[in-house]
Amino acid sequence: MTSPKVAVFGEALIDMIQQQDGSYLPFIGGSPFNVARSFVKQGIDCTYLSPISTDFMGEQIYASVLKDGVKVPPNNRSEKNSSLALVYKDAEGKPSYRLYRKGVADLDITADALLAMLPVDIDVFHTGSLALVPEMLEVLIPVVIKLKSRGVKISIDVNVRKGVETNHQQYVAAIWRFVEFADIVKVSDEDLELKGLYGRPEFHAKAMLDRMQNGMVVLTLGEGGSHLITSEHNLKQAVHVPEVFGDTVGAGDTYFSALIARLLKADALSPKASTEKLSDALRFGAVAASLNVATVGCNPPTCEEVEAVIKAL
Repeated sequence: MTSPKVAVFGEALIDMIQQQDGSYLPFIGGSPFNVARSFVKQGIDCTYLSPISTDFMGEQIYASVLKDGVKVPPNNRSEKNSSLALVYKDAEGKPSYRLYRKGVADLDITADALLAMLPVDIDVFHTGSLALVPEMLEVLIPVVIKLKSRGVKISIDVNVRKGVETNHQQYVAAIWRFVEFADIVKVSDEDLELKGLYGRPEFHAKAMLDRMQNGMVVLTLGEGGSHLITSEHNLKQAVHVPEVFGDTVGAGDTYFSALIARLLKADALSPKASTEKLSDALRFGAVAASLNVATVGCNPPTCEEVEAVIKAL
């Protein structure tokens, strides 16, 4: 089997993360961008497709792309501003966000332009988070339909955020529309509540699965662990708790990308995959996330680092 290849579309931004003394430090982030970095750490060939700003912050993001080994199409830059997120943390390190997302570089693209720069031989197209907004339906849906006709798997991280759109109902409706085209979706209990879905998270995750065609839903429950749900499976994985706690920024991105990377390498990104392979990927993702949580900011571990921890358990 040839080495898996993926492409990622979605925000790269600057997280201004609150420190214990109340000050803020800048970190390069954005959920899809974190996913791209994590894929590379897992030994997956990854191309990042969103335009990167030519402003000062964009130059920092672009330098990080080159440093981390993420591929980018040539001349895919934008004169629009980089996006910014203020990240506030509670006593447990749990983040909340204030987002600056209007007229930003990472959404400055058309469907035709995105289709033209797509690598021809990718296995997975990943998007999600702040790209799942109404204005991007006409850009991403044609791309997703074209890719699915080629047999490319579509991965979506729902990752709902407050304040992304003035009309929250339209935002939620757009997310549901994107989910219908996905082969694998990650959603958290917090995401479900922000979509207005309260009560048993598993029930709502299964309802999400029903909107998909032969799909897979990864449900994360914080300290409650995670589930991988298909028409034939409901597998649960407890969270590996690290000895040192930094914060949870990027934990979900690390978790999902490590899980997908593990499934790709095992040729198991399918609801028909064996229980053993699916359970192994759940465990791998959980351990990868725990290593990320042990640091400040998003610092995805390598495949070798995750395997070393699993071997020692």
